[in-house]
Amino acid sequence: MTLKYKTRQEAVAGSFDSFVVGADEIVLTSVTLEGISEGDRVVLAIDASWLKPLCDLGELEFFLRRDMPDGPAVYWTLETCFAKARTRENYTLVADSSMRHFYLTVRSSEQKARLVAYALEGSVFTPE
Repeated sequence: MTLKYKTRQEAVAGSFDSFVVGADEIVLTSVTLEGISEGDRVVLAIDASWLKPLCDLGELEFFLRRDMPDGPAVYWTLETCFAKARTRENYTLVADSSMRHFYLTVRSSEQKARLVAYALEGSVFTPE
């Protein structure tokens, strides 16, 4: 595969006050990918550092949504931690020409996750 385009949006540790993620899904960041053609491969990379604010097991749900912040979820994962965690996930999908915007959203149904850093990277590859 040949890389056509790459972009990254991030909030590094210390650049914002860490916060407890609530039960309602919130948008952390988004990427807009240019030059997507039918059949291209889109790779979305999540990188997030988080802690648990209470003495229980912490849980944090990650969603990758397309088109709009409340658009269809193309990927979902539930992560847990005992003290602190770094979640790193890559998701690859075959593109259609209508794809352009992708959103990273999170929620913690029991509010047991404190976010300290996050990033979303989007890459577009031409299949060979």
